Amino acid sequence: MQVQTDNLSPEEEIKRICREVVARVRPDEAERREVKALTEFVIARLNEKAEEQGVEARAISVGSTARNTWVSGEADLDIFILFPPDLSEEDLKEQGLALAKSVVSGRYEERYASHPYIHAYLGAHEVDLVPCFAVKDAASLKSAVDRTPFHNEYVAERVRGLEEEVLLLKRFLKCRGIYGSEQRRKGFSGYLCELLILKYSSFVGLLKNASRWRFGERIEIEGRGKYKDRDRNKEKEKDALVVIDPVDPNRNVAAVVSLDSFCRLIDAARDFLACPDASFFSLPSEAPAKAKAKAKAKAKAKEEREMSRAEFLKCVEERGTEFVMVLFEAPAVVEDVLFPQLRKAEASVARLLQREEFEVFRSDISVAVSAAGEKAFLVFELLVWQLPRVKKHLGPPVTSKHHAEQFKKKYIKLRIENGRYVVEVPRKYTDAVELLKNELGTCGLGKDVRGAVERGYEVLRNEEIKFFPGVGSFFKKYFG
Repeated sequence: MQVQTDNLSPEEEIKRICREVVARVRPDEAERREVKALTEFVIARLNEKAEEQGVEARAISVGSTARNTWVSGEADLDIFILFPPDLSEEDLKEQGLALAKSVVSGRYEERYASHPYIHAYLGAHEVDLVPCFAVKDAASLKSAVDRTPFHNEYVAERVRGLEEEVLLLKRFLKCRGIYGSEQRRKGFSGYLCELLILKYSSFVGLLKNASRWRFGERIEIEGRGKYKDRDRNKEKEKDALVVIDPVDPNRNVAAVVSLDSFCRLIDAARDFLACPDASFFSLPSEAPAKAKAKAKAKAKAKEEREMSRAEFLKCVEERGTEFVMVLFEAPAVVEDVLFPQLRKAEASVARLLQREEFEVFRSDISVAVSAAGEKAFLVFELLVWQLPRVKKHLGPPVTSKHHAEQFKKKYIKLRIENGRYVVEVPRKYTDAVELLKNELGTCGLGKDVRGAVERGYEVLRNEEIKFFPGVGSFFKKYFG
């Protein structure tokens, strides 16, 4: 880290750093004009097409570009198309997609949230064209996306004058790898960043409070939250952070934030306040100071992030563990559908390994693009991967007469240990790879992942692991 500037107090040093970062990440006037012009053009075209097609709909801009809280170079537009609330779901889907597609001349993708929307590529920008119902208030929602226009109204009225504080927070989180609510990342959404700044009035104010957060921290801006933390996904996972949605008191805006993302913010807040440094706002590819070297350094940094097979095997040898990869074609679904299923599969496979006495040290998941297409993989680092052919099987306590008699009828060669019957039985699987090759289908995999696995998968160990682009990056981060 850099040495603190001479003669400046920590508070003054933080202010100096924040001023420098804002100057770097704040969009300039030319970028603002470009984004405004593109937004107005898309909205005008949507409204014109709606009139031509005789469709009762109007387009509005929402999200960070509507509230001037986007980081320079990252202006992705969110355009919502509002339809009457008495329209059917089917008509909303049909009319909304048709209207959105009618204004897109280039490349686009049809994606799915609570219902389909269009993700388009217009020049250097990406645009989401999202149909929704123009409900009168958040209590009348017909779909999850219907509340977004209310989010826009709420924040736009209150965030004026605090836009730069939001930029600082977004940049700080992005450099920690925890900005974005996608299931791949499970971090802090843009809307959540804005709410946190509204609550604490400044970026530094947020950090000071975050440095003292406890698990289950509850934040209410309006003081009327009805949301109750509850067990989810049948795994009794509690929300690490609860931020009541000011426009929908029954909703936790931070529900997607994982425990690790929550803790990374706490840890980074403490570190920055204790030793303020501009490097907290720098991505790895931006380390070089000279602007002329930035593009070259970025390409070089990308290459350096890729770990080679030889480096990987050296790490494995040094650790003395065994790496097992389950590799299969990634199902053709959006990330926010795919990654929860991959996490479910990871947890279920780890439980299978543990039940069979193969000890899992760590595990992780990812998706990368190979020459044969997009591949998904589960990786398990094992402390125990081979076992003896015999294992101990515990029977009932000797004092349990009925169960003891049943057990003795089933097994002949048995003994008593610590008051229980014990028998030695042959182990079905002595190798972890063989177990997964034969029993992966018994695990909970999720609908789409299961379909992909049933079409074919590989179980690879150490030197067998394939290093197509992206795998090296995964292991570089894993060994980090």
